[in-house]
Amino acid sequence: MATASPDRIDLGILQELQADGRRSFREIARHLRIPEATVRARFKRLEEQGVVRILAFADPFKLGNTKMALLLVDAAPEAHERLMRTLEAWPEVSYLSTTIGEADLCVQVMCRDDDALWALQQRVRKLSGVESLRLLWEIKVHKLRFTLPASSGVE
Repeated sequence: MATASPDRIDLGILQELQADGRRSFREIARHLRIPEATVRARFKRLEEQGVVRILAFADPFKLGNTKMALLLVDAAPEAHERLMRTLEAWPEVSYLSTTIGEADLCVQVMCRDDDALWALQQRVRKLSGVESLRLLWEIKVHKLRFTLPASSGVE
């Protein structure tokens, strides 16, 4: 399904939900000064287009995953797609992207301790098609954002 560029009302609805994903359509409508039916219809469209998804964010550090790292993986060209599909299925992988420059894949992982992190990076190294792996251990997260930037045009 094609995704249209969100207008000011769509962006306002998104901003309201980012502030509180449990906010009612009635509250959003009242704050944006638009009919509740408009909020409901636009939310449904945005959800169908894959623009928005409501979920709970759990802090992994408070749940016992105390080791977070970035794995920078160089992949053989013919193995890139297969490696990507393999890694995206692993429960320890929280983020996976194809990159250009220092590595072919950037893989963020969360593990419970040093031993689990060591074992995980050894598993990655043994995958067919991995040419090299560099590990960056994230010791403290200073900013984590899942919201639209302020420059999105919503006041």
